[in-house]
Amino acid sequence: MSTILCIDTASDWFALAVDRDGFVTSLEAEAERDHSKLILPAVASLLGDEPRLDAILVVTGPGAYAGVRVGIATAEGLALAHGAGVFGIGTLEAVALARGDEGETAPFAAIHPAGRGEFAVQRFEAGGPAGPVMIAALADITQDSRGEGAAPHGGIEVTPRQRALAALRDRAPKIRSGELAAGAEAFYLREPNITVSRRHRAAS
Repeated sequence: MSTILCIDTASDWFALAVDRDGFVTSLEAEAERDHSKLILPAVASLLGDEPRLDAILVVTGPGAYAGVRVGIATAEGLALAHGAGVFGIGTLEAVALARGDEGETAPFAAIHPAGRGEFAVQRFEAGGPAGPVMIAALADITQDSRGEGAAPHGGIEVTPRQRALAALRDRAPKIRSGELAAGAEAFYLREPNITVSRRHRAAS
């Protein structure tokens, strides 16, 4: 049996999906800022008595800074424990794969919250990216958008679970066939919103 786990921690809600030779199960749970406390128990619950993982697929961002870091670190730790490979997929590509209308070729914008009232946005056409990842204001989100936060603007909402399932559906066959090279590097749109503490500033 070949078992591949997908981890998506790019949002306040996280999602896991596992593919056991084509039989897929998943879960989604609220984490807010507790990804590091909740993710491993959730992985254990989803895997049950599964003896080993053959590969881990992880969503690499853009998204919540701490969430993306926890997701990749968890994937790397599990890979080390299981002797498995780690593979990455971008958040917006996962959104595009989860668009829910296979065969449609009309252009659309994959979006994901980027904090500060802004969104990460990337245009897709004919099943592939048609431009770089950009930062857009809330007012610029349009009806052809798909992703987290799209529904209030007339777009199509895509949840973390939908992203994880779509990513796994696309990548699992490619991982099994050896088409993909292992590796997962975090993608951030901006530097983390963290400053040097007053104590460290005073010491310097």
